[in-house]
Amino acid sequence: MLLRFGPWLSAVVIASTITLVPAQESAYTVSGAFPTSLYPHYYNNPTATSDQPQPVISDPVTHQVFPFALTDSNNIPQNDTSDPHPLPPASSPLKLLEQAVAQVKSISVNPIFGTNQCARCQASLEVAKFLALSAPGQGSNFTVSLCEYFDYSSTCEATYGPLALGPIFTQVMSFADVGGYDGQLLCSQFLGLCPYPGTLPLNLTGWFSKPKPNPLPASRQPSGERLRVLHVSDPHIDPRFANGAEANCTSSGICCRANAYNKESPQTPLLPAPRFGYFLCDSPYSLIAATLEAIPPLAGTETTGFNFTLVTGDLLAHDPTNQLSRAYVEYSEVVIYDLLKRMLGPGPVYATLGNHDSYPSDLAASYSLGGELGQQFGWLYDHVTSLWNYEGWLPEDSVEFSRAHYAAYIVKRSDGLRIISLNTNLWYRKNYFTHINASHPDTSGMMRFLTDELQDAEDAGDRGT
Repeated sequence: MLLRFGPWLSAVVIASTITLVPAQESAYTVSGAFPTSLYPHYYNNPTATSDQPQPVISDPVTHQVFPFALTDSNNIPQNDTSDPHPLPPASSPLKLLEQAVAQVKSISVNPIFGTNQCARCQASLEVAKFLALSAPGQGSNFTVSLCEYFDYSSTCEATYGPLALGPIFTQVMSFADVGGYDGQLLCSQFLGLCPYPGTLPLNLTGWFSKPKPNPLPASRQPSGERLRVLHVSDPHIDPRFANGAEANCTSSGICCRANAYNKESPQTPLLPAPRFGYFLCDSPYSLIAATLEAIPPLAGTETTGFNFTLVTGDLLAHDPTNQLSRAYVEYSEVVIYDLLKRMLGPGPVYATLGNHDSYPSDLAASYSLGGELGQQFGWLYDHVTSLWNYEGWLPEDSVEFSRAHYAAYIVKRSDGLRIISLNTNLWYRKNYFTHINASHPDTSGMMRFLTDELQDAEDAGDRGT
């Protein structure tokens, strides 16, 4: 049967068997006018041929009349705001943690990554980043859970828990571009899953106020005076050193400690720690004192002292993070600097920080993090600067600068020598914070401070060290 509506063919109805009745019409043509009797009311003139009729429709269920705006062909509504658009409920921090861990586990076995472990690692860091931003209190638990799942360490809780490196990891995930250059560095340095990316160039535009001198200025004529300079580095004092403890230990942690042991003889030390230390151990008080006592007579400075001493850091023992504290750092600083002052003579000491001179070790955060996070190591810079000032080693004009610039400073000596001390922990590979915004390698401004001082020294004709 063929149904015709006006001039357009609209539908064909096919039956399995069609029987034509003799003399029955095979086509029907409707009239041109719309049958207005179909509806009692219209929003427009239903007899007009320029527009389709807009009858007033009432819903028999809700007894509501549908408004003309719903079907107005000249003003089709967009993005309805009255209908519900349901979303899942907000997840609790614990639920976010569970899902984040599950997602990383899925990524670790997803065949789509094939052999590209670098992409797999960075995808996992993206999960970690969103957890750090949405539920930072779960960052440490996330780190410990994955550490245990992937058997990354035998001391996951002690090393990456909330009282150790867990909060540091959470900060780095929150701020780092884990899907880009920062993530490549993290996956390379700490997990070995990415090739180490190339070093990005440092934009030096505007750093130097004048071009390099050509020809170079003539060197200063030597005065003929011989300076006595002492360089002290890495004393690593261990105030927890235990005489008689296992010095040749196979246990985790530091040897020459009361809990150290050798697996061949766990109960009885095979090599009892001597009072003056052992090469597998950090330095006991006795060794530190004996060493400093021997320096003046061996150097011939008993009556004169040194012109100055350089101390390039690493005062603390190699304790694991969970055995460190701010107080332990400050204790070691006080002891070493006091002994240097009293045992080496009156000459000034110019010190800088090593990677073991912070808590946790290896770390220094750029002020560019902002707020409390940017100042989280301010306690260290303030304390160590105050000690240097107390011992009389820093001039007053260097003290406040050091406090505000990561314990970096400059001293202009009367002999024309300029001492520049830097906090190089800001570039240390094991410093997690170094991997934040690493595509801009001088976020701390430390390198700019150095180049400005070198330029100033060049202009003044000073020598630097």
